[in-house]
Amino acid sequence: MRRPDFRVEEGKFKVERRPKIVDLQLPHFAVAASLLLAAFLRFYRLDASSLWNDEGNSWAMLSRSFGEIAAAAAADIHPPGYYWLLKAWSLLAGDSAAAMRSLSAMLGVTLAALIAAIALRAVRRETSWRWFPALAVFLAAVNPFQIYYSQEARMYMLLAVEATGLFWALLWMIETQGGEWKSSDGSNSPSLQSSTRPSSFSSALRQLSPQALFVCFGVAGLWTHYSFPVILAAAGASFVVWWAMARRRSLLRPSPLALLLRFLMLNLLILLAFLPWLPTAIERVLNWPKGGVAIRALDGLTLTLRTLLFGPLRSTPEPLGPWLALAGLLPLVGLFALRRRPFLSLAAGLWLLAPVAMMFGLGLFSDAFLKFLLAASPAWCLLAAAAPWIGSPMRVSGRLGQALLLAAIGFSAGAALAALPHYFSDPFARDNYQGIARYLRAVGDPRADLVLLNAPGQQEVWRYYDPGLPVLALPAQRPADPADVQARLEAATREKRRIFALFWATDEADPTQLVEGWLNANAFKTVESWQGNLRFVVYTLANDLVAADFAPVRWENGMVLLGVEQGDSSPQRVSPGDALLVRLTWSVEHSLDRRYKVSVQLLDERSQVIAQHDGEPGGGALPTDRWSPGQRIIDNHGVAIPFGAPPGVYVLKAALYDAETGARVRHSEEEMLSLGSVLVVRAVQAPPTEVIPMQHRLAATLGRVHLIGYDAYRRGFAHAPKTPVRPGDAVTFIFYWQAPSPLPADWPADLTMALRLGEQELSAPLAGAYATGAWTAGELVRSVVEIIYGGGDARPRLTVDGVSITLEPLPTQ
Repeated sequence: MRRPDFRVEEGKFKVERRPKIVDLQLPHFAVAASLLLAAFLRFYRLDASSLWNDEGNSWAMLSRSFGEIAAAAAADIHPPGYYWLLKAWSLLAGDSAAAMRSLSAMLGVTLAALIAAIALRAVRRETSWRWFPALAVFLAAVNPFQIYYSQEARMYMLLAVEATGLFWALLWMIETQGGEWKSSDGSNSPSLQSSTRPSSFSSALRQLSPQALFVCFGVAGLWTHYSFPVILAAAGASFVVWWAMARRRSLLRPSPLALLLRFLMLNLLILLAFLPWLPTAIERVLNWPKGGVAIRALDGLTLTLRTLLFGPLRSTPEPLGPWLALAGLLPLVGLFALRRRPFLSLAAGLWLLAPVAMMFGLGLFSDAFLKFLLAASPAWCLLAAAAPWIGSPMRVSGRLGQALLLAAIGFSAGAALAALPHYFSDPFARDNYQGIARYLRAVGDPRADLVLLNAPGQQEVWRYYDPGLPVLALPAQRPADPADVQARLEAATREKRRIFALFWATDEADPTQLVEGWLNANAFKTVESWQGNLRFVVYTLANDLVAADFAPVRWENGMVLLGVEQGDSSPQRVSPGDALLVRLTWSVEHSLDRRYKVSVQLLDERSQVIAQHDGEPGGGALPTDRWSPGQRIIDNHGVAIPFGAPPGVYVLKAALYDAETGARVRHSEEEMLSLGSVLVVRAVQAPPTEVIPMQHRLAATLGRVHLIGYDAYRRGFAHAPKTPVRPGDAVTFIFYWQAPSPLPADWPADLTMALRLGEQELSAPLAGAYATGAWTAGELVRSVVEIIYGGGDARPRLTVDGVSITLEPLPTQ
């Protein structure tokens, strides 16, 4: 028979059974399992997403010596510590994207282990809290914020490890230097029991070890990031408050003054180790351009909770409110649950709040700075994991504790399941330089094409993926020199056919839009696609346009279309992914008080628009309310032929409409003006699908054909696809199909699809008049269909070749 334990609680004896050995070991197995899960999620598809600008800078550092790295960092806003570590790591692992990111992945696992170490040290004598470390590590293992930066070759995961290591060493140091908080009488009143022991080498080593670790993590943090002093301040405040509380109770051993001086000496050592870089750090911080924004307290709190829960991932569950409420509630409850461990509660609370206070104080709530909150993420995990132990006697008991335990596990797992699958499969999880480079490697011509980069730092990441095309980086200086920009563009684009522009952070790189303004005035914008936060724009230079036989057309608002120029072939020939170029020459009979837009559209045999280009004349630089009578206005339109457009003859038309109301302007009682026919020829090869803009990417196999993805929106709202659909509205679906390669022997002559929406069902050929029997192996084919939404179930169902799939539900009112 097991001997019972006796415990005093509120003056009464209470009998407790000792937990079985297996009960004590299971939590440790759970910690180990969570660490394995953390490793899997951090190393899984490590190089799936592209390197982006800042990671390109990290890669560029690897080609430099340690001294050159320090010199380059002195001109940047980061100390050289991370770059030195990455350089040493690359000597063993290499300099590929996966090799560089593997350092952050390893640090991500280390962070989870340090969170476990803090939790285990905090409650190692409390069997009722034995599952607390396992829950804390699990929350960290599946946290999307931590996973994202564990797969990025930057210093932010190292910063989080150093912050966590600092508090781990501080907690250990509190125990060895002055004792530990615990309830010795079973009451709610904390007391401090001395843990000092007779002097010996082993006891001295036990005291020096956490102090040495505290200094090491502190020094490493300062050499890693300029925000680390905030973490040091939080640790210092935690120690001072603990010291004052313990001193008031006369519980400190040895001398209170000696403990305080020792702690101050440790911080002085940290500062002395950073002293060689301190002047550089002060100069960089004071003179670096400020990029923050002011924000209301509630908005800042919402953004903080969203970041701590999901990080920068774009895919989050809807509605988001309940998730954010629980993300804020759990750590608050955890603070109260840790009331019997005042130091851990105090330290974790200040650790969580310090980076948030810095964000508010310096106005850093913008996309560029939200990653600074990563240093607070481990504290959030620890506090949220403590929430289930809110009940007395400090165990998961009763309905409240069990509900909080299930909520913490389900909540964190649900957040991971909602965000991570999209992250691991999304080519735009980061700025997609890799996908753009693959596309240009397939379609680019070094003799006729030019790559334009507009922001410093892009050159490094582009050099990593270099597809072999000439590169022009503009503006060459800040602030930009207009004459220099124009001269360089004119010289670089002479005898070029296409310009592939990669626009990033244009508000900082080119705030007056000198580069983009010149391109809009002198070239035809044909493709514009967001690749993460990177805007990919293709411009075509027109050197072979000829005037069409055209009689001037007068529109009811007084605008006159004087002439049309198109390609020299009749009909004009284009390929999918290429551009149809149209130059319009306008005049006006009298001054206009309104602004109008021009729409150039390409229509198929069913009069459905397959491509169009809308904009104010002159690329937006010549709005109609500034025109003078008799002035000739040159208006370039580049209509991008969408990838997968079926080959055939199409009709080109132009329309004019009010920029504010969208009301069409007529000419001769007509709204559209025919500009002739266009022949779309089959593409030579299919492009990489990740550069094709589409709402939903599927990569689904439906029988013998592949569905790459699709768009779905209320008719006329392609620019706002989330506009709610109402009963009676027509819904446009654009499907992107791909033929198998090789084509199977039983490849059908005309494969059809059935699309069901509510009570409506549409049956049609897969790509209209372009029968599947004419497709070639691996060919990408785009098809457009429309169906009326009659109300009811807004989840479309698509059936092809006997296989059905349910698509994403449409937004409804």
